[in-house]
Amino acid sequence: MPKKKILVLMKRFGSNKDMVKDNFGREIRLFEQLTNKYEVHFLCTDFHLKQDFITKKNDIQYYVVPSSLMFPLSIIRRVKKLIKKNRYDYIIPTTEPLLGIIGYYYAKKYNIPIIYEVQDNYEIYDTYKIPFIRKLDYNVIKKSDAVFFSNYALMNKLRFLRNETSPIIENGVDLDTFKIIPKKFCRKKLNIDQKTKLITYTGHISKDRGIDKLIQAVKELREKDKTFYLLLSGKIDKGMNIKYPFVLFKALPKKEELVMALNASDILIIASTDNPFTKYSFPQKLLEYMAVNVPIVATAVGDVVRILKPFKGSLCKPGSIQDLKNKILLQLNKKMDYRKEAMKYTWKVLSKRLDNIIKSVK
Repeated sequence: MPKKKILVLMKRFGSNKDMVKDNFGREIRLFEQLTNKYEVHFLCTDFHLKQDFITKKNDIQYYVVPSSLMFPLSIIRRVKKLIKKNRYDYIIPTTEPLLGIIGYYYAKKYNIPIIYEVQDNYEIYDTYKIPFIRKLDYNVIKKSDAVFFSNYALMNKLRFLRNETSPIIENGVDLDTFKIIPKKFCRKKLNIDQKTKLITYTGHISKDRGIDKLIQAVKELREKDKTFYLLLSGKIDKGMNIKYPFVLFKALPKKEELVMALNASDILIIASTDNPFTKYSFPQKLLEYMAVNVPIVATAVGDVVRILKPFKGSLCKPGSIQDLKNKILLQLNKKMDYRKEAMKYTWKVLSKRLDNIIKSVK
């Protein structure tokens, strides 16, 4: 019996990553677990490099299409061509409301079930500034055969559109990659002094991620203890100053290096401000941090609260440098067992939820 075919509509770039070439992102991790059951194709819109190519990785076929928000004809033509050629059994748009709208139109035109993933608060996207996009996207959420969200806060925000509780599929973690490694060994490999009190943040280095306040907190902690250092890794926002003698920057291009840096740390930080993006998000780094069992301090924003609330001292007030400092001091040298909770969020576990959603749609 031939496999049923799924067409996933997704942006090529997200979280400052090339999700196709870097083999990165929640959608890829979720769907690669299902390639034994389904034939999976991704149509990936390229709004940045505007490239056009086809590639295959881990049994997933990728069609990269040069794209424009204001002139989406190339997307429309390619979606139509792929549907006619491959006769998909399901269309699953994600990462961009314009893809939801295009996917919904062709799903209805060709009588194909549509499952829509709402991943972020799309109100902050440039797409929502285009006339009628919000109204059309709301219609997709309301009328799709199934909808799932990346976090509870986002689902509750848009629940009025469906009058029901929709499924949640959070970000996940690969526990074979993000494993526990002895701190001493990792510090030796990364050339970090064993006596350092190392506070680490990985990800987008910007003010809306609270990194300016994190730098200030470490600076103030050093007034009493010069062994505090801050390790940063990620894309640095223009105008963001990280040039301080106590700030260590490491690119960590390989996953193995990232895992070592996390294990080399005394505290792992998520310092996001309370804003329209973070309020309705589930940072992937949270589960990666939890998997290595290093003490975490995170601002109480979005679904981070739900996950970390059972772990005393792991949450601090958004925007409060003093509370951030207090929680860092509280968490130092603590023995934490986050990994047991992280086991509930492996990609294999989460992909089963996705499979159940797909099978529920007729």
